[in-house]
Amino acid sequence: MAIVIFFIAAAMAVAGGIGVISFRQPIRSVLSLVVVMIALSVLFLLLSAQFIFVAQVIVYAGAVMVLFLFVIALLGPAKEIAKSRLRFQASLSALFVLALFGLLWAMLQGVTYRQPDKTVDMSIFGTVQSIGLGLFTKFLYPFELTSLLLLVAAIGAIYLSRKEGDDR
Repeated sequence: MAIVIFFIAAAMAVAGGIGVISFRQPIRSVLSLVVVMIALSVLFLLLSAQFIFVAQVIVYAGAVMVLFLFVIALLGPAKEIAKSRLRFQASLSALFVLALFGLLWAMLQGVTYRQPDKTVDMSIFGTVQSIGLGLFTKFLYPFELTSLLLLVAAIGAIYLSRKEGDDR
């Protein structure tokens, strides 16, 4: 049963990804991206990563996509994407795709697949408990540095968004 769900979710993710790049209307592209995010969350659930499943649905498929929709609605959806192309756009695109597949092939040449370590307790893998344990023990300093970086970025964004002559 899990393999059937995997193939359905994988097909949804691929179809949604194709929709993101092939639709001309930005609203449809964002909705296709929502399909991709939901399919990816199902794949995380199949990996027994319940916390990442919930975070994917709430944060990405929910909040980020709603933000994208608001920005598109605020800016006004483009009526039509320009039909003029650059002179060598098709050939350059094909060259970049071939380069991407060449890099992927070169990267995967030395990859060896192995079974997970048997000493690791897989019953708590992907749960809130295991993520919290990792964040507050092994990765405490990077976690704290990330929070400081986000605080500095928020202060910088507020500072840059103020108007000239605003002394607050």
